[in-house]
Amino acid sequence: MTLAPAPSLLELDGYRLHRMANADLPFVLELQRKGANRLLVDFPASAEDSLAFLQGLEKQPWTVLMVAEAAGVPIGAAATGLTNLVSLNTFLLAMFVDPGAASIPLALVTRHLFWNFPLERIYVQFPLLEETRPYGQLYESAGFQREGVMRKHQAIGGQRHDVVVLGLLRSDFDRWWADRDPRLAL
Repeated sequence: MTLAPAPSLLELDGYRLHRMANADLPFVLELQRKGANRLLVDFPASAEDSLAFLQGLEKQPWTVLMVAEAAGVPIGAAATGLTNLVSLNTFLLAMFVDPGAASIPLALVTRHLFWNFPLERIYVQFPLLEETRPYGQLYESAGFQREGVMRKHQAIGGQRHDVVVLGLLRSDFDRWWADRDPRLAL
């Protein structure tokens, strides 16, 4: 992660993406503890271990850790990981203060990934619970399609839960945004 404030990766309509910096770590750790975000990823207990976890993640091929802002205020964070260099797929984890208002920031994240890497598909997965429903709606609002459900795939609080998988192909992203907001088309 960068030490100084990073320049914008993308900006649109008052939203801005930048590479995650050490100064963003308190926001990201607090964001992960809020609402459904705690169900999306488990960070290590200490801030130092969380920083080490994120730094290790960033060493993976084509991994980008980003923070989304609206009017200069952080509203979300996103990271890729588990990239398959053969199939050109990558896993995306995105957390937002308000997932219902994050379609454009999520579109900026996915556009940045498709623009900068030869990815064919970005996918997400999270527990299929009422609490995570806003994330399903968010991803669908950015063009992701539901690909299936993995039954009893994740343990939360000692209980097994189904996990939904949504994916977005490069070609579908371009078609989706060309019709909705051509500024986001590849």
